[in-house]
Amino acid sequence: MQHVIFGAGLIGGYLAGAMLDKGLDVSLVARPSVQDNLANGLRLTDYQENTASIREVTFIADEDLRDAPQSQCCDYLWLTVKCTAVESALEDLPALVGPDTVIFCVQNGLGSDSVVKQKFPRNKVMRAMVVFNVAEPRAGHLHRGSEGHLWIEELPECPDIARNLADTIDSPLLPTKSCDHMQALLWAKLQLNLANAVNALADIPVKQMLEDRDYRRVIALLMRELLAVCKAKNIQLPAVANLPGQLIPFFIELPDFVFKRLGQKMIAIDPTVRASMWWDLSAGKITEIDYLNSAVVNEGDALGLHSPANKTLTAMIHDAEQGKVAQGISGKDLLALLVHSSSQQSG
Repeated sequence: MQHVIFGAGLIGGYLAGAMLDKGLDVSLVARPSVQDNLANGLRLTDYQENTASIREVTFIADEDLRDAPQSQCCDYLWLTVKCTAVESALEDLPALVGPDTVIFCVQNGLGSDSVVKQKFPRNKVMRAMVVFNVAEPRAGHLHRGSEGHLWIEELPECPDIARNLADTIDSPLLPTKSCDHMQALLWAKLQLNLANAVNALADIPVKQMLEDRDYRRVIALLMRELLAVCKAKNIQLPAVANLPGQLIPFFIELPDFVFKRLGQKMIAIDPTVRASMWWDLSAGKITEIDYLNSAVVNEGDALGLHSPANKTLTAMIHDAEQGKVAQGISGKDLLALLVHSSSQQSG
């Protein structure tokens, strides 16, 4: 069975490497800079000291994607581009998608799979979710810096596709599970991803951010707005972290000395890891903020619920994308801004 990873950046490259290590047939579609980095192979490591070395990585050339439709069709297509790049990627997918190709949408946030389903209405389109962080310590080396699984959606009419594939892919480097409650799981992951914007503005590693109570109080404020939306939508959040979602805001607001003592698993993160939004903002790219914090605002507005903290943070990220807001804001200053916006809304 042939797998193609389309958009082999940090996450896609790591998935490809872990699958190759399991002996699967995997090809990659990636930017020239990624191809250069992996010209001599790929090394994988993780925070639990698992390792793998892949001597050779196979790429599909851009010109091959522009041949006749289905000229490079595969059994499983993993779309691992950012939410902001999904629509543009659709132009190159017809060469890879045959009548029986199963497409996996591996994006943060909500709703990015809808355009893929519209483009390929006769194919099985399934959502997949990556909980862990991946960093690139050096060219050709990808490192999983935190715990978490690859989750694959079970479609009601054919759950065995996801179940069998999860069993095939699962490994210490890439723990994999399937589930029949992906929408709730995506909301649970979204709760954690709300911190990505905080990390992007803080301009520090995630571990350092989580060790600062002011940043944690900001994250708790954002999460409570999401939890209010989930309650109104009657969404029961599954646990994707060490605590149920309802308890995370309370726990992370604890004083530093208590949090550091009780939250060892939560801060058991490689000290170099930064959120994907930090990488985008630092590289001058458009971020996924509209699929993350802004999604909470939009879902809340539709229910008559206001999410002022997430709305303010969304505006700050958009300003940062345009160079109007500088990275490096302190937790104290960011907290004051969001508390002020929340108090104005309630007033």
